[in-house]
Amino acid sequence: MTVTITSFGGVDMANLAKIMGLDVPEGGVSGGDRGVFGGGDDASTPKINNIDSIVISTTGNALNFGDLSVARSSAGATSNGYTGRGVFWCGDTGEKVNIIDYITSTSAGNAADFGDYIKKVRYLSATSNGTNDRGVSFAGDSSKTNVIDYITISSASNASDFGDVSAESAYSGACSNATNDRGVCAIANTGSAVNNIEYITISTPSNATDFGDLTVARYILSGLSNNTNNRGVFGGGTTGSNSNIIDYITISTTGDATDFGDLTLGRRGLGATSNGTNNRGVFVGGTTTSRQNIIDYITISTTGDATDFGDLSTAVLTPAGTSNA
Repeated sequence: MTVTITSFGGVDMANLAKIMGLDVPEGGVSGGDRGVFGGGDDASTPKINNIDSIVISTTGNALNFGDLSVARSSAGATSNGYTGRGVFWCGDTGEKVNIIDYITSTSAGNAADFGDYIKKVRYLSATSNGTNDRGVSFAGDSSKTNVIDYITISSASNASDFGDVSAESAYSGACSNATNDRGVCAIANTGSAVNNIEYITISTPSNATDFGDLTVARYILSGLSNNTNNRGVFGGGTTGSNSNIIDYITISTTGDATDFGDLTLGRRGLGATSNGTNNRGVFVGGTTTSRQNIIDYITISTTGDATDFGDLSTAVLTPAGTSNA
C-alpha cells in the first residue's frame, strides 16, 4: 500500500508510516520536514540540474526530487515555509546567470521559471521570513556585489532592490528567525576571509546593520536556523584551509557567535537547511580535496558535534539547500 504522507501537529508522520508498514513516497514528506538540495558542481559534468530530497527528521540517503530548469552550481535557496514554495536564485552555468526557479516543495517535480534577479551573480546566500512570504538574497559574486534583493515567494516575478550589505562580498551564509522577521548574513569574503555578521528586518527594505562576528573569519560557509526558536547556525567554509567549525548565534539579539561543535569533516561549499521548529539542521555536500556526498545533522538547540545522516545522490560542491519549514 502506498500513501501520501504529511506531518500534523508536529508528529513525525514519516516514522509513523514506517511503524505502520506503509511506504513513504519518493522525495520525502510534506508539512515542514522535507529538505531539498538543488544543483552544484560534481567535477565530471561539472554543473548538474539534479534536485535531491530528504526527510529531515529521519536519517537516510537522499532521493531524487526533480531537476532545476538549468544545470548550475553556486545558487542561493529559500522558501516560504510550510506554505510550500521553494526558490533557487541565480548561480553558475559556466557563466553567471540571473535565473530564479521555483518548486512546490511538498510535491516532487521539476523547477519552473520564477523571474530574474537584478544582476547575473553566483555565490550568493538567501533566506526568508517564512509564511510571511518574503525571500531575500545577500551579495554574491558579480565581481562581488553588496546588493540585497527581495521577492514575494508566492508570486512569480523579477527581484527588486532591498538595500545593501556593508561591503562588496561573496561566498556568504544566511538564516532567519522566520515570521519573527530578522534575516542574518555572515558576509564571509570581501577579497579575503572576514568574520562580519549583519542583519536586516526582512519585511522592511533597508541596508544591513552590524550584528557581531563569527568565531573565525572564513568564507564559502552555510547557514541554517530553528526559525522561531531563534538560533542561527553557520557551518564549514575555508580559512585558507577547510574548516569543520560550527558557530551559533541568537538571532533576535545582536552579538558575536559562539562555538557550537564540529562537522564530521572539514569542508567548504556546503548546502544547508533545517526543519525549523522541529530543531534538526543538516549540512550537505561540499569539498575537501574532492567533492563530497556527505549529509551531516545537528540538533540545533543543543551544542555538539555533527553526526552522519546519509549520502546525497552525487558528490557535489555548492548545492543550494532549503526546506518546507
